Amino acid sequence: MKAKLVTKPQLSILLANALIHFDTALYGYLVPIIAPLFFPKKGLVVQLIGGYSPLMISFVAKPLGLLFFSKMAQERKASIALRYTLLGVGVSLVVMSCLPIDGALWGMIGLLAVRTCAESCAAGEHHIAKIYLLQGLAMQQAKKLASFYEIATMAGILSAGAVGTCFVWIKNPLLYWRLPFLIAALSTLLNVVLFRLKAKEEEVDGHPYKTTLQPIYRPIIRIAIVAGFGYIAYTTPFLFMNSFVPMVTTFTYVAMMQYLPIFMVLDIILIGWVAKVGYKYDHNNLMAVASGLVALSIIPLFAGLPAASIFYVTAVRCWLIFLGVVFSCFLTIWAKEQVAVATSYVTIGFATVLGSSLFGKSATAICFYLFHRYNSPIAPACYIALLAFAATLVMMNSASK
Repeated sequence: MKAKLVTKPQLSILLANALIHFDTALYGYLVPIIAPLFFPKKGLVVQLIGGYSPLMISFVAKPLGLLFFSKMAQERKASIALRYTLLGVGVSLVVMSCLPIDGALWGMIGLLAVRTCAESCAAGEHHIAKIYLLQGLAMQQAKKLASFYEIATMAGILSAGAVGTCFVWIKNPLLYWRLPFLIAALSTLLNVVLFRLKAKEEEVDGHPYKTTLQPIYRPIIRIAIVAGFGYIAYTTPFLFMNSFVPMVTTFTYVAMMQYLPIFMVLDIILIGWVAKVGYKYDHNNLMAVASGLVALSIIPLFAGLPAASIFYVTAVRCWLIFLGVVFSCFLTIWAKEQVAVATSYVTIGFATVLGSSLFGKSATAICFYLFHRYNSPIAPACYIALLAFAATLVMMNSASK
């Protein structure tokens, strides 16, 4: 009898992952719409910096969430921990849909608190689920399942991008910005009730929780750099360029957003293709080539954005999407190979959280600040190239098993 590609417990995790990423991506895509409500007295660039800045709180929130939910997963069950992560995101979105606007101070504080809770819970789900899925699998099976996990991630982000695209077509979107957060909250809370994981729960490390807090610092630094760039590889074409390109070209934000669902479908197709052919090649080398090409090409590509045609902008985004898929598709498998001891939720998860928060989620705000400071499209490209070069050095100094 032919084995199933995805079992029911695995499918449950993939669905939960898609929903979590929809919830977290929704805020990022609606920032250009809701930022003027929370920072009405500031200019456009400053509003965007203020809107994306709460994502930087993940540098603190994600490690705390990871430690809390990892302990829960080890002392109880992964299924219980994952259900609580969904509950936390759902409650956060309910509060988000009720926040006051028009520049009220406690509204800004509430926004920061909501993002802190949401990022903490998302960190728990993301890093517990993807490591749990790959336990005990052969390399070929692990690569296929890792690709399915990435497809679920992009399906959630694609749904959020579709909502963001719809908002640019609405005549007065400011009247309806709370609605998608409320719908997302109800969907997430419903999934808490439906979510069941019947697979046999296994102890992650076979060691007490305290021993997982003593990881080797070099693998953590390496994984953090690579994970940080992996996050940027996705957010640059899908998030940053939506608001950045209208600042340096004649294209509007509406024009940029209307192509977003197409790019996300392209991304999902590329994930499937890379997963199909990628197992034939050394994933370490594939990732090194992808990050190296980003490091070499991002500055000249961004330098050509002013006065560029829509064809050029589309080509740049497709190029970055392709390289981002190649780099990120096997990132979890690569990260597991960097840890000499038995894989730990905390060891790999903490390193990934550190990188995605310190380098990844802060990148959009930093890139807008660099553009605001130097008034040049090359300025944010230099920051992206620097991180891509650092990731390339890490990949060149590592080897796949």
